[in-house]
Amino acid sequence: MNRFIILCFASTFAFAQPEKARREILIAQDVRDSRALSTFLSHKNPDVRSFAAFACGSVQDTLHAHLLVNLLSDKDYHVRTASAFALGQMNSVIDSARRASLSSALTKRLAIEQSRHVALRIVEALGKVGDEMSLNVLVAAGESSPYSGVRAEAALAVGRYAYRGIKNKTAVQFVADVIERNASDEAWKAAYAMMRVADSALLARYTSVLLRSASSADVHTRMFSAAALGKSGLTRDIVNTLLSLALQDSDWRVRVNSIKALAGVGRSLQARVIPVMLTLLADSSEHVSLTAASTLGTLDLSGSSFIPECRKGLVEVMNDPRYTQRQKREAAIALAKLAPIDAFPILSSQLNLAHLTRESFAAALGFIPTTESVQTLAGFTKHVNSTLHRLSLESIISAAKQAHKDSSLTLYAKPVLANAVMSKDVALVSNAASALADPAFADDQSASLLLRAMQLLKNLKDTEALTSVIQALGDLKASSAVAPLESELNNRDHTVAAEAAKALKKITTKSYDHLLKPHPKPAHVNWKLLESVRKNPTVRVQTTQGVFSFTMLPDESPFTCVNFAQLMRNNFFDSLLFHRVVPGFVIQGGDPRGDGWGGPGYAIRSEFGFEHYEPGMVGVASSGKDTEGCQWFVTHNHTPHLDGRYTIFGRIISGMDVVNRIQVGDRILKMAFTR
Repeated sequence: MNRFIILCFASTFAFAQPEKARREILIAQDVRDSRALSTFLSHKNPDVRSFAAFACGSVQDTLHAHLLVNLLSDKDYHVRTASAFALGQMNSVIDSARRASLSSALTKRLAIEQSRHVALRIVEALGKVGDEMSLNVLVAAGESSPYSGVRAEAALAVGRYAYRGIKNKTAVQFVADVIERNASDEAWKAAYAMMRVADSALLARYTSVLLRSASSADVHTRMFSAAALGKSGLTRDIVNTLLSLALQDSDWRVRVNSIKALAGVGRSLQARVIPVMLTLLADSSEHVSLTAASTLGTLDLSGSSFIPECRKGLVEVMNDPRYTQRQKREAAIALAKLAPIDAFPILSSQLNLAHLTRESFAAALGFIPTTESVQTLAGFTKHVNSTLHRLSLESIISAAKQAHKDSSLTLYAKPVLANAVMSKDVALVSNAASALADPAFADDQSASLLLRAMQLLKNLKDTEALTSVIQALGDLKASSAVAPLESELNNRDHTVAAEAAKALKKITTKSYDHLLKPHPKPAHVNWKLLESVRKNPTVRVQTTQGVFSFTMLPDESPFTCVNFAQLMRNNFFDSLLFHRVVPGFVIQGGDPRGDGWGGPGYAIRSEFGFEHYEPGMVGVASSGKDTEGCQWFVTHNHTPHLDGRYTIFGRIISGMDVVNRIQVGDRILKMAFTR
């Protein structure tokens, strides 16, 4: 017998089932064999039923919906827990009628559920999948629940509803009450919900509540309260509170959120905000400095007397060798956004003085929609430096889209896009394909260009670029693409076939899902390696900033752990860059290209589980379901909007201070198991 330990909030549930059944369920999950999984949902062994229901959360097939609803009444609470989880994962695959049915089933079960752990899972599921009618039912259940933690979890669920665009006054009042009453370490959940509501009309009544919670002893409550304040209407009192937090809070994450919250400040209060932003450009925390620069660039200063002062401060950053190139780039971008007319000669001078790299210069030109800027960028696209080429293409698209469709900038961009979509480079093809389907660039030739690119990529077997082209053809609703897309329904790569089916539905309004074949037998199953990871799950990551360690979660995402274990055995990650850092959100690395567009040459399936994205969780980057490969990230904070959407395969156990220091350009020196 084997035991799977699945974490659910504060408790663990043991799933013990015969090895044969365990492996069959995992394989059915990995190849997305819904019918095979269905047979296990009625197995006599409750551990098998629960593990099969858990697997359904990754497969996300409506075929299982009625079976999972039935299992909400199972005698075994592990089965009910896993079924509630799996139903919550159905958000992206159900229509409005099915959503109403699932919402009704979940709310009815919540009213009679006797297990606290199951109740918590049902509340979470409703937040992810519930309809408008169920929101008030959830709130009432949260108010009356006898179980600890359910009120806070219901408040978080309100935030999950809001993230999906479902919100109302009753729910916001409930969340405000939770903030006022809850002094525990779960108060952040209600503050997070207020941030996600993001509606000044709904939040304005509760600014006093948010101002008080912004001084909470809990750092995460302060963080999310600051972000919510920025969305509730930036009055003088709120601005003063946010400025105080930005300058004085002991945690850099609170300071980052407070700075971001000031992005929408009105003209009447800019005299208070801009001097502080300029001061924070020199902050000792690079996260804070970068956020100050990027936020400064979002302010509406058109015709403002503050532009010369901002220009002076941003140029000083570019001139000063003490600042990193990352900081110089953010300063250049901010200047381009604030003063696009004046910025080009200033930035050109900085480039000539070698204060800016060509890559930073190109990134900033994307916010200067002039002929001079786009012509310069077009010249850069001829450069052999792939990063410069990609950044220049992205900036051409950005600059041209800021102008009108009939602008000469669009005409300059068209030949660049045509060359890029036929380039065989995944980043160039993907960006160009998306642009060719955009109303700013789409014309009678877009579809023919994309079809030519599609044929070329089929021959090259480049699946990621191919799916980008297929998506663009669907967005164009190009009737000429129907026959070529129908041929892709038989593609051996299920991700490509699935994208073809989606594109065909956009063009013809008909469903092609019934023509899709199951995933092939998993190519990366190594049972011996999986058992090895279970025995020794600790990974040590040596970086240019120091060492951090995380423990893999093989019972949460077994095939993902096997994939990363195999890559580590081959020293795949050693010397790779951390290519993406979003202060207060994530650090990301593992890309062999170093620009976010690289992969291992294959894709693995998404694996979703009971774990949540808390600070220090290790997840896998993807461009959609079942497109994961080798890029991974670590979260700085609670990020509930990632739950059930990105695979979690690890948890930081030491060195979070190192994670917090990492910036773009830092490297993974060595990544390996501890023994």
